Amino acid sequence: MDDIEEQKILKEFGKRLQKLRKAKKLSIRNFAYAAELSISYVQKLEAGISNPSYTTLLKIANALAIDMNSLAINSAK
Repeated sequence: MDDIEEQKILKEFGKRLQKLRKAKKLSIRNFAYAAELSISYVQKLEAGISNPSYTTLLKIANALAIDMNSLAINSAK
């Protein structure tokens, strides 16, 4: 996978994360607290700047009360 493709995937994931967070009516602050992540890190994830680790994905899924599969970009289509 090249850098351009990875950047595209991260941007799509960021949009997906933001959509899921807003669907749960969570502010970035409340979501970050629930996921045990910093607000700035959540902002970077939603902007498609940071690449989350597996453990971060688990925290995100738990904070949103969803299955990790629901975070997958292809499930958004």
